[in-house]
Amino acid sequence: MLHDAHPLRIEAARGLTRSLMVSFTSVGNHRLKWPPKEFVKMASQEGKNHVITVTDISRSWMNGTGVAARIKTVISDYILANGITKVMAIGSSMGAYCALIFGQMIPLTRIIAFAPQYSVHPDILPEETRWNWFRKDIADWPHPALDTLPQAPAKIFMFHGDSEDEQRHWRRIGRADNLTHYIFKDQDHDFVARLKEASALHKLVRAAIHDNPWRVNKLVGWCGGVTRAQFEAENTEFKSGSYP
Repeated sequence: MLHDAHPLRIEAARGLTRSLMVSFTSVGNHRLKWPPKEFVKMASQEGKNHVITVTDISRSWMNGTGVAARIKTVISDYILANGITKVMAIGSSMGAYCALIFGQMIPLTRIIAFAPQYSVHPDILPEETRWNWFRKDIADWPHPALDTLPQAPAKIFMFHGDSEDEQRHWRRIGRADNLTHYIFKDQDHDFVARLKEASALHKLVRAAIHDNPWRVNKLVGWCGGVTRAQFEAENTEFKSGSYP
């Protein structure tokens, strides 16, 4: 345990190399319970990587008083204490959003983001109602939206479904030379669970960790996904950079 004070728990599992994967949790399934840790085994890569899990019971999307600053301080101290030379981040939904915000605070080499929101701020996306229970309690908004993405040398692998609820977010996320963005056809926000059920999720994470775009492309294709550029080319009713 690196930190255990409301609303954050930050825990670490030591690895054998100087690589660290930071896993940010999603909102979980129980409003009043701590969200479960995610991606730990996949991130560890058989114990090679150090793994830090960040759990936020307030579900603030890196907002909330002092949340982002505390995360940065605790993880930076761990990096220095353990001689870490390579830092990566992973997450799903809120966890993916947090991973991308974290990548704006310290240099990362890889970010693996499954179904991140563009924003849950009520003034920015009032039509987004899935997480009203949590966002109504967010008073401070230092990170209200993904207006910018982490810059190179970070390589970002991002994945979304193509449902209306998902398109509402990913069509607002900008393009970048260091971003590879995939869309899974006929999938909603729960596509990550389906990838896991199909024994594809751990393979996809491993390929992204090792920056193997050929392998990522193959796995995405096998699971019914395409690049964002291909999806938009095949759906000509959408104009690039716009949202209906």
